[in-house]
Amino acid sequence: MLNRLLLVKLESLKQLPMLPSTAAEALHLIDNPRTSAGALGKIIERDQALVARVLKIANSPFYGFPREISTIDLAIVVLGFDAIKETILSLVIQGVFAHTRSAQLNIQEFWKYSIFCGAAARYLARRLGYRLAGEAFVAGLMHDIGVLIIAQSFPRELDSIRDEQRTRGFTLTEAEHHVLAATHCEIGAWLAERWNLPKQLINAIAYHHVTPLNTAFLEKPETADATDETADHPLTSIVALTEWFADHLGFKQWAQEQRGSELNIPQHVMEKIGAHDVLDPGSAIEALKPALLEEYEKASILRDAV
Repeated sequence: MLNRLLLVKLESLKQLPMLPSTAAEALHLIDNPRTSAGALGKIIERDQALVARVLKIANSPFYGFPREISTIDLAIVVLGFDAIKETILSLVIQGVFAHTRSAQLNIQEFWKYSIFCGAAARYLARRLGYRLAGEAFVAGLMHDIGVLIIAQSFPRELDSIRDEQRTRGFTLTEAEHHVLAATHCEIGAWLAERWNLPKQLINAIAYHHVTPLNTAFLEKPETADATDETADHPLTSIVALTEWFADHLGFKQWAQEQRGSELNIPQHVMEKIGAHDVLDPGSAIEALKPALLEEYEKASILRDAV
């Protein structure tokens, strides 16, 4: 939970990223099981820029459809509501990146890292049997959005965070907690709540790291199954695992860490991804690197947009 002083500062920010009205209305309709493709299409068509981007992404190799998708209605029918939701949120997050400037954060590196995490989360969700692969993509893409909020709205504090990392060898989350009494996880989850995003997505943002505020989260039964919808936060485990791969594959240089922040990856998830063999970093990377990088390349339409 955010401390009161930081919460007051966040709520007073004038440049806080907002969910565009068209996107908000479209996301609200998508979450209603009675919404028709036609009704959703009419909302999306109000924003021609959104129409153009949705069609461009729908026709990208990321989805790989053999025929051209030329109308929003067809895109909705062919892709499905979940993929449209994924596309809308991806474009919103892209806009946040495009408007962030920071001397202490390489935005281009951070965007590529976020795209990798989104693509990897989609792949790992399928491998682990998590049925909402599109939701996993969005979770991976935006799980560190709190870093952008700190970079954009708390530049002096970010200077101090970087100094703590350099001089004291703190991880990013340790330095954030020391300077702000909170981490990018809590800040990102706060923003996701303001955007009325699904609870499981908020949890993935809030708990993908192990911090002094959430270490109790790791206490799970040894028999827990990451694919079980009743298990605690399976999406959180997937997101944490994507960051683990991103770090070992060189996508996390932006963090400037001498050692990585601790990640919330229960042992049973590592065993599941390794087909019941506990993976060390080398074997896991070699086994999954080609597939993960292929997913990342498929997302190039997003990767090259910022």
